[in-house]
Amino acid sequence: MADADIGGAGAVYVGIESTYGTPNDPAAAGVGAWVPVLNESIAYTEPNRYYSEQIRQEAIHFDVKQSYYHVEGEITMEVDGRFLPYFLYPSRHTVTKSGTGPYTYSAVPSKKGSTYPGGSAKGISIGVIRNNVGFLYTGCVVNQYAFTLENGIGRVTMSILGLKEQPFDASLATPTWFAPALFGADAHELYVDAAGTAPGFATADTTFNGYTFTANHNGEPQNRLNRDRSATYVKYGITEVSYDTEQDFTSRTEYDNFVAANKRALRFEAIIPGGSGGTWGAATSGYRINVYNTVYNTYEVGLSGMGDLVMARINGRGIGITGGSGYKIECISPTNIT
Repeated sequence: MADADIGGAGAVYVGIESTYGTPNDPAAAGVGAWVPVLNESIAYTEPNRYYSEQIRQEAIHFDVKQSYYHVEGEITMEVDGRFLPYFLYPSRHTVTKSGTGPYTYSAVPSKKGSTYPGGSAKGISIGVIRNNVGFLYTGCVVNQYAFTLENGIGRVTMSILGLKEQPFDASLATPTWFAPALFGADAHELYVDAAGTAPGFATADTTFNGYTFTANHNGEPQNRLNRDRSATYVKYGITEVSYDTEQDFTSRTEYDNFVAANKRALRFEAIIPGGSGGTWGAATSGYRINVYNTVYNTYEVGLSGMGDLVMARINGRGIGITGGSGYKIECISPTNIT
C-alpha cells in the first residue's frame, strides 16, 4: 500500500482555457503556470443524492442515483505579481493589458456579467496533484477575492466555482517553479481621498494598521437539462465590495465623514522594489486596489484599556459611481497572457 504524503509534495496548476469549460492539460507546455499556494480546498461537490424509498417489504432506502454536481472551494496564496493575472481574467471583470513587459493588468467590474460564460468571458482549468494523484477542475471562475496582510505579507484567498472534475495522469506532468517575489512590509501604502472617478491619491496616510479588501460576486452554479450532471454555467448575483482596517484615532475628520455618510476613495498599493523611494511607475511588480466610491459602514472608537492605543475600527462599503467604475484591481506582472 502506498504511503500517504504531506501537502508540501503536492502542486497546483492554473491555465486559462481557450474555450470556456474545455480543459487545459497540465502536462502540456506553455499554456499555464504552476502556482505556489498556501492551501487549497477545490472539490467535486454534489449537494444531494437520491435514495429511493421504494416499498419492498423493507424499511430501508433501496437505490442511489447521482445528482447534479459542480466544483467549489478556495485557494489561498501569498500575492505574487507573476501569478495574480491568471486569477483576474476568470471573474466578473473586464481585464485590459498594457505595456511591453512588465505588463499592467487592470480589472474593472463587468457591465454585463450576469452569467458565465458570456461575451469574452474566460475560465481557468485548475490541476491539483495530491500524493501523486491528479485532479483536474474545468470551467472555473473566481467568485470572491479577499486580499489581506499577514505579518506584513500580502495574501489573497479566492473562492472558486467550476463546472466539472476529472482525473489526469499526474506522472505526465512536470511542475516548474519560479523564484518567489512576495510583497513584504516595506511594499505597502494606503491612500484616502474624496470620492471620484479619478482621485489624485497624492499622499499616503500613515495612520492605518492592516487592510482587508473583499469583492464577493455571490455566484451560484446552475444545472440545466442537457444529459450532463455537471454545472452548465455560473450565475452571478449582487457584487458586494467591502474593506476592514484600523486607524490611529487622532482627529474627528473621518469619524465626521462616517456620521455624515460622506463618500470617500481608498487606494491600497504594494510594489517591488518597495521602500521609501519606491513608486508605482518604477515598480517591476505590484498590485493595487482602488475603491473610488465608498462609505463607512461602521466606525467604532472607544477606550479599550488603560494601556491600549485609541484606535478606530473601520468597515467600509464600496458602491458604484456615475461615469466610472466602483473599484479597480491592478497588477504589474512579468507574465504575458495573450
